Amino acid sequence: MTDHASLHHLARMALAAYPLHDARSHLISISENAMFRVDTAQGARYALRLHRPGYHDAAEIGSELAWLDALHATGLEVPHPVPGLDGSRIRTLTGPDGLPRHAVLFAWMEGTEPTPDIDPVAFNRLGHITARLHGQSRAWTRPAGFVRKAWIPATMTGPDALWGQWRAAPGVDASARDLITHCLERVGTELAAYGMQPHRFGLIHADLRLANLLVSGAHTRLIDFDDCGLSWFMQDLAAALSFHEDHPQVPRWVDHWLTGYGRHGQLDSADLDILPALVIQRRIQLLAWTGTHRNTQQVQSLGKDWPARTLDLCRAWERGRLLRDIG
Repeated sequence: MTDHASLHHLARMALAAYPLHDARSHLISISENAMFRVDTAQGARYALRLHRPGYHDAAEIGSELAWLDALHATGLEVPHPVPGLDGSRIRTLTGPDGLPRHAVLFAWMEGTEPTPDIDPVAFNRLGHITARLHGQSRAWTRPAGFVRKAWIPATMTGPDALWGQWRAAPGVDASARDLITHCLERVGTELAAYGMQPHRFGLIHADLRLANLLVSGAHTRLIDFDDCGLSWFMQDLAAALSFHEDHPQVPRWVDHWLTGYGRHGQLDSADLDILPALVIQRRIQLLAWTGTHRNTQQVQSLGKDWPARTLDLCRAWERGRLLRDIG
């Protein structure tokens, strides 16, 4: 990971391309990308995203920004990219390590990140917003050259997994490998039967977990479209439960989300039936991610029992009890 001094140097390089006077940048988070809050002497505020090297190319980022433009035009509260002096919204910088890094500046969005203690009723609003996002996605004609990653079994938990291999995660012994392998075989069978028809599979946010929401009063704003891509629409509900799939309130979260979604979108019994498969696949994908990020504060905050709880969820899935008797 690039050290903080180098990240601040890259941020200054990026900000030099914008008409900002006396801008001060403050590093606020390092996850996959580095995020800075930018304040100007005139009181304006922005968010600067420094992309991790080698994950998205400029065409992929440009496609994300094109979708954000289209979503913003429908009235959804999503990040708004800011052009630089030359009109470009993507800056490509070379860091001290010689690797190219892309940077994008966004208008600041107010709100606070919700915690698992959030009122379950708030998921009603999230479901409604997600239905509006999906409605736009289904109706939108993507521009020429649009390209984003696909979130399917091969790239989530299979040989081409983009977040790491679950077999290398902490706590995955031979018994755990057998259990997870059996789960994923069944997930693959169910997803193949569910299908990838346009009303079920398309462009989604793909990472609508609590950390990527901003709540302010009656407003819920969606942020961090960095992983938006092609997947099953119900994957956005599975992702909303990320890291907390065994929380006691999960059944209520899901019920409220579905109620909110139904105000703007339609779901059928097949959509509901596939949800447990998507939830367990997402949890196993996150297990792989913890293996590649095991020394980070975020992973350590999950607790030493998080891998064992993942296996408990797999057993619940095998018994057909996932989303019923968890927690």
